[in-house]
Amino acid sequence: MNKNYDFLIIGGGVNGTSIAMHLSEMGIGSVALLEKKGLATGATGRSGAMIREHYLTPELVRMSSKARSFFEQWPAEYGYEINFHKTGRILLFGENDANSARKNADMNRMEGVSIETLDTKAVSKMIPDAVLEDIELALFEPEAGYADPVATTYAFASEAIKNGADIYTDCEVTGIMTRGDRVTGVSSNKGIFETAVVINVTGPWANILLAPLGEKLPIEPTRVQMVHLRRPPSLAKFEQIVIDHTCGAYYRNDGSPNTLIGGEAPEDMMEIADPNNFGLNADHMFIERYWSRITRRVPEFRNAICRGGYGSLYDMTPDGNPIIDRSPNTRNLYNVAGFSGHGFKLSPVIGSLVSKLVNSDDISDAYLTMFREDRFITGNEIIPEFPYGNRAHQ
Repeated sequence: MNKNYDFLIIGGGVNGTSIAMHLSEMGIGSVALLEKKGLATGATGRSGAMIREHYLTPELVRMSSKARSFFEQWPAEYGYEINFHKTGRILLFGENDANSARKNADMNRMEGVSIETLDTKAVSKMIPDAVLEDIELALFEPEAGYADPVATTYAFASEAIKNGADIYTDCEVTGIMTRGDRVTGVSSNKGIFETAVVINVTGPWANILLAPLGEKLPIEPTRVQMVHLRRPPSLAKFEQIVIDHTCGAYYRNDGSPNTLIGGEAPEDMMEIADPNNFGLNADHMFIERYWSRITRRVPEFRNAICRGGYGSLYDMTPDGNPIIDRSPNTRNLYNVAGFSGHGFKLSPVIGSLVSKLVNSDDISDAYLTMFREDRFITGNEIIPEFPYGNRAHQ
């Protein structure tokens, strides 16, 4: 099978399908997306899928605010169900991070985010079972929540197809083809796809495709793990998302009465993995680690029932933020990777941003400048003014 398209997207996760949707909506050329397995079967399908606005730089706050509005409005307007649950999100801080939390909350409010600063008395009313002796203050985002990452990905894909895009699943790209310094297409297990533009949205797999071209993004495929607990009846109303900055963990409802626990402390994200061969189940050590963290915060979780856990991958960059850029060496090749665990919540804005990038010679957009690959060489990494401790990324 030989096919020809104007734009070719590699990767069928939430960002690949968002790009396909936004690009096909522009109606300026034929669009195809190639996914080696099924849609959302990579990191997207194992995402925590949290939707929030609180970030530590104004630019990321603005992006996430646009994305949250999209998640609230677009599904109903276009007839899709992505199961967005607005639960609110509580961030807990000890003494060491209290000043940064206050400064970041002020900045977020200046950017229009609904965010409250709470003392422990207010937190106790929201989470009556929590032990808060080590907590100095908390932030609360009432508009935050989570959605179904698989349903979201399929919604984006369905809309792309309505716009005329073609989506090929079980279609593994085996190489990016070039002539001179220019992209000409890709080879795959389903034949050759010729194209003028290739957009590499393969996350932890990005460098596998780039290696034969002599290119390498500053990305490490990092294995992360999540644990599922069935809450006891006494915790039936424990539904808010909690980000526990004292230990770098997060807890979120995963369809009552279940809670999903993840970790983002440095010791939780030390395993560099082979994207084609990594543990899909949570390690017993991590199950015990995360269960003990949530039990220290909410002791009643000692009576929870463990329902196992799973492994996933983050495509980590040195500053924990994505790369959205043209290849420095191969014309008409674009890399959209390195989301470092932030990909789902930003995906609607990423799709719009990339669709503009590949259709313009002007790359002066502030976001495109911000996410350039060479920032790690030029000293322009995205570093927050008031970072939080005990976090592998912000």
